[in-house]
Amino acid sequence: MIVLLAMTGFARAQAVWVDYAWAVEPAKENRFFAAVDKFTNSDAFSNFEGRMLVNAHTANGAQPQNFSFAVIYEDLATFEATQAQLNGTADWDRFRKALAANGSLVSETVYTHVKGWGEINNENFAWEGAAARVTDPANYIARLSRLMDSNIMADAPLSIDVWRVTAGGAPGVSHIVVFGGDSWSEMESFRAESAKNPDFVAAIAGMAKVRTLLGALWTRTAASYGPLDLNSLR
Repeated sequence: MIVLLAMTGFARAQAVWVDYAWAVEPAKENRFFAAVDKFTNSDAFSNFEGRMLVNAHTANGAQPQNFSFAVIYEDLATFEATQAQLNGTADWDRFRKALAANGSLVSETVYTHVKGWGEINNENFAWEGAAARVTDPANYIARLSRLMDSNIMADAPLSIDVWRVTAGGAPGVSHIVVFGGDSWSEMESFRAESAKNPDFVAAIAGMAKVRTLLGALWTRTAASYGPLDLNSLR
C-alpha cells in the first residue's frame, strides 16, 4: 500500500525534501559554514530553484548529527535536473570536499510531501519532527485532516506537514510529521492546552489506531537559501 501511494505521489508531482544530516565538531563549525556561504554565493548555486534550510539540531536522542541540510524541491523532476546541473561543476566539487573535510555525513533521506496545513516561515522557524510508522496512510490523513479543519485547530500557532519516507530513512519509519512554529514553547503550550479538550484527545486517540510514534527531534533554522516559498507546496 505504501509503495503504491509513493508511486501515485510522484505521478502527481508532489514536493520532494532531501535531508542531509551532518555531525560537525565545534572546532570545525566556522569552516563548515564558510563552505556553505561560499557555495550559496557561487555561479553553480545561482540557478537553484528550491529552498535549502540549514537546521541546527537541539535534541535528537542518540543520533550523532547536530546540523542538517533540508533541501526542498517543487517536484522530483526539479531535484533530478538540479543534480544533473551540479554534477561535474568546480563549485559543487569544492563544496562537497570542504564539507567532508570539516564534518561527517550521517545520513541521506528522501521524503515526498503528502499534505500540510498552516503558514510556514521560510526564513526562521523552530521545528519538531515526529517519526512515525503509519499502517493505513489514507485513514491517518483523513483523521488528521478532520482535526486540522476543525475549530479546535483554528488558532493553532504552528504549521503541520506530513512527509512520506521514500528512500533511506530509519528502519520502521514510514512518515515524518513536521511541526513548525515561532518557538518550541509556543507550540508546546498550545499542545498542553489542547490536551484539556476532550475532542482533541479523542482525535489523537483515533489517529493512534493507525499511527505509532517512534521518536522525535527538535531543530531550528540557522540559515535559509533559495527562492521557493514552502507555502506554495500545499
